[in-house]
Amino acid sequence: MTWGGRADALTTRSEMTRTIRVGDVSLVCHVRGRGPLCVVHPGGPGLLADYLRMPLLERDLTMVYLEPVGTGASGGLPRGGRYDLDTYADHLDAVVAEFSSEPVFVLGHGHGGFVAQRYAMRNPSRVAGLILYATSPVADGHTRTAARERLGRFAWANADRADPEAMIAAYDRPADRSVHETTARLWGILPAFFADYWRRRLEFAPLLGALPCWPRPAAEFDFRAELSAITAPTMVIWGKHDFEFGDEAAQLLRSGIPDAYAAGFRESGHFAHIEEAERFSYVVMEFARRVSDGASGEFVRPGRVKGQPATYASAAPDATPPGRMGPAERLARDHSGSW
Repeated sequence: MTWGGRADALTTRSEMTRTIRVGDVSLVCHVRGRGPLCVVHPGGPGLLADYLRMPLLERDLTMVYLEPVGTGASGGLPRGGRYDLDTYADHLDAVVAEFSSEPVFVLGHGHGGFVAQRYAMRNPSRVAGLILYATSPVADGHTRTAARERLGRFAWANADRADPEAMIAAYDRPADRSVHETTARLWGILPAFFADYWRRRLEFAPLLGALPCWPRPAAEFDFRAELSAITAPTMVIWGKHDFEFGDEAAQLLRSGIPDAYAAGFRESGHFAHIEEAERFSYVVMEFARRVSDGASGEFVRPGRVKGQPATYASAAPDATPPGRMGPAERLARDHSGSW
């Protein structure tokens, strides 16, 4: 695989911000790192892209962090515009085209994974590799009800640490009001997004400043019958403790996308790139290298039986490169200050 076109200009380490015009909308992208391009779409909908910074991946990939329309410094849609998956996918396409004439890696987290799926279906030739992170091929009343039930079990299981009724009430609160109210709703349920929030809350505290959330309508869709249209090499990543998009959602993606790779993280919820940062980086880079080298066959990590999804836990010594700074130090360094 070659990385030509405008991507050639990013073979040295980059650190810049670029604004892209799409019709009447200005989209802001933050570029960090060096190497093959990976365009990153955050979740929410409405989350600022700051929370999804992945400094370890920036060592080997040029990460393009998109601030979706109506978030951060990006402009909003004109009156009558629709914040739907097709609009987000169109904007993602404009960003990819701005940075490269060659296929690029696309990483979508949560709602960003919905967008990434739609984009990969519509633009198969533009995607070198697809990374679907903590996401699902379907979102509807049933999935929300199931997520609420899992959140409730988490809340009552931790009633000695937080008010379960307040947490459930925050989840039920409409997310289409002001930025302040939408952000407060998110913060009210934040502990449930982690595998072990209270033990590691000092590590995760800096993340709060990277989690403002703009009020945007939630998507309702069902891509299950269309997943076979995704022809790009695909990696499915999920946290075992993710109350929204855990094992069940990951299995739907794996069963529907031909030859999808899979990596579940035993000690993570919705934010494996923070909870198990080194392992997350390892998995993504191994996938990127395999795709870039044109390797075929299944990615089998040492000690894993072929045909079984990779699962990463703290007890796996080969998954953590030595000499790396701890999550607390890394968060303090990488999520403080400005871009």
